[in-house]
Amino acid sequence: MLSDLSNKYFIIKKIFNKASHILKYDLWKLIQKGPLKKLNITYYTQPAILIASFAIYKLWIQKNNIIPNIMAGHSLGEYTAMLCSDVISFHDAIQLVNYRGKLMQEISFSLKENNINGYFMQVILGLNKNLVQKICEQESKNNIVTISSYNTYNQVTISGNKNAISRVVNICKSLGAYNIPLKINVPSHCLLMKPIVKKFTKFLTNIKFNCPTIPIVNTLNIKCETSPKKIKYNLIHQLYNPINWIECIKYISNQNINSLIEFGPKNILSKIAKKIINNLDVISINNSKTLSIASKKYNNNVRIK
Repeated sequence: MLSDLSNKYFIIKKIFNKASHILKYDLWKLIQKGPLKKLNITYYTQPAILIASFAIYKLWIQKNNIIPNIMAGHSLGEYTAMLCSDVISFHDAIQLVNYRGKLMQEISFSLKENNINGYFMQVILGLNKNLVQKICEQESKNNIVTISSYNTYNQVTISGNKNAISRVVNICKSLGAYNIPLKINVPSHCLLMKPIVKKFTKFLTNIKFNCPTIPIVNTLNIKCETSPKKIKYNLIHQLYNPINWIECIKYISNQNINSLIEFGPKNILSKIAKKIINNLDVISINNSKTLSIASKKYNNNVRIK
């Protein structure tokens, strides 16, 4: 992750070193050398993704000084967007994401089914989102299982109790869908997260929130909030409510913005964005090659539109 960029641009390591000082462990060493099992624990995954995405964005600004007209983030990505848009400080962003990951991990450990084989989250591909929602409702009478992220019209992520997840997956597969288990041992964006709301809300009171310098589309109500109070409210409710990425991308497109850049270690969002609106011009920056391509492309234009 980012080794190519760090070899060419000092700012990448500089940002990771600053983050490591706050976290009190070597984040760069963890993402480069592992162990992978440790990195996959959400307590460590969340700061890693936050800082990797933010470092790429800061490199983009340093190299091109082209500021986006609007921002959005998928789940944890919303925190990166807030950091890039100066809603929260670097120190507070790390502390907030670190604490969020800790609380979510505590939920995972507290669930009695933690040692049962299976997954708390799976991606379902190839079935209409409305049909998957009906199946979830059908199988959630005694357990919790629900759509936790509307990624595209035919791709959703489901979260909940493992047994209920398995039942939904089996039904969906019998209807021609296929599934991708997520090795995230946390049932994100569903009601199983509600027990951490009180602690998370209390922690937020210690974090200073500012008005965004760049508009951010939140994935809860698909609005660009400017009130720190409303931004906090959305972060709290995001914990146990689904991510509506479909409507988020549609909102951006409706602002006559059809060129998107993904700042992050992978290119997942770039792929699904085009499945929502196929005429979008999307590029993901995660290495020197994609940085060079994007830089050449956008330096021929005045603004990202």
